[in-house]
Amino acid sequence: MKKSLIALAVVSAFAAPAFAATSNVDVYGALGISIEDNDSDNSDLQVTDRQSRIGFKGTEDLGGGLKAIWQIEQAISASASGQDGVGGATLANRNSFVGLSGGFGTVLMGRHDTPYKMSTGSLDIFADTVADWNVAEGFDLTTTATIGSIVGAATVISPALIDPTHDLRSAAAIAYVSPNFSGFSFAAAVVATNNPSAVSISTAGAVGAGNLNSGDNLDAYSLSGTYANGPLFLTVGYQDAKVIDSQALKIGAGYSFGDLKLGAVYENVENSLVGGVYVAANASLSISSGAGALVADRDTWLVNAAYTMGPIVLKAEYGQLDIEDLDVDKWALGADYNLSKRTNVYAVYTKTDVDGSEDVGAWALGVRHSF
Repeated sequence: MKKSLIALAVVSAFAAPAFAATSNVDVYGALGISIEDNDSDNSDLQVTDRQSRIGFKGTEDLGGGLKAIWQIEQAISASASGQDGVGGATLANRNSFVGLSGGFGTVLMGRHDTPYKMSTGSLDIFADTVADWNVAEGFDLTTTATIGSIVGAATVISPALIDPTHDLRSAAAIAYVSPNFSGFSFAAAVVATNNPSAVSISTAGAVGAGNLNSGDNLDAYSLSGTYANGPLFLTVGYQDAKVIDSQALKIGAGYSFGDLKLGAVYENVENSLVGGVYVAANASLSISSGAGALVADRDTWLVNAAYTMGPIVLKAEYGQLDIEDLDVDKWALGADYNLSKRTNVYAVYTKTDVDGSEDVGAWALGVRHSF
């Protein structure tokens, strides 16, 4: 299921008429399973779950044009190789919130994708596949290299095209989505969890950004503005994550020429949480084990195209990422065959070239059903 703008995800998703004085409940979800392989050294053919989920949502008519809205969404794993927390122990670990909607717009509180993430979501033509711009297949989201002569030291850097530090879901968002003003809409969200333990570093050096928490009253804020009218789509997103004093700017554009859709995204991130440094204890070198965050500036640009021929959609994407002195190139080719409005099969091949590392290619054959 393709990502959509936060305004559509919140407002349109709850457009079904409500029963008077009661809360109607809709059950929805998606199952996406694929056969995948990549040509990295430790690769094996595997059956992989790609963002399967189940959800419950509803509205209640409060009168005077005001509605209460709510949603509970849970990631599920239909294979042994779940992705991005699929199958995790946390209940309602995807967008789950309660709010109010009316002529003034929509206000919600709870777990939700930030406006920054959602601003360009509709431009990710390979969403929820091995070629998703948040995925670096074959690198397990990282590349690893030894630091100097210190045994057990590792630097971990994510070569995913779009920065995973900022392109995420917040567990404690307070968000506002404006009405549509002749094609223009905007959204704003703040994160206020007062949880200082947001940054985690594993013994392998992998770094987690938590939920953008910093211990401040205002841990992070996220903004987006979008213009969608006819064939033209323009969007901009800005986000400030105080936990690592990191700021991100993202600009997206799309245009449709009949059956041909073109898209482009540019992202600039200052002090991105690109990885971590982990040093194993070594008595002969008089060092103790420890870990620290590795931050760097990132720049990304990418272009893509999708062409529809009846039930077939042909897709292509190319992007470049610069992390300080590290250069990453990534391209992907794919095709969808829509068996119905709810079910499609797809094939995709993607390749990532990271400076100083071997090129890694990955392919997938998948089926996705939405209900």
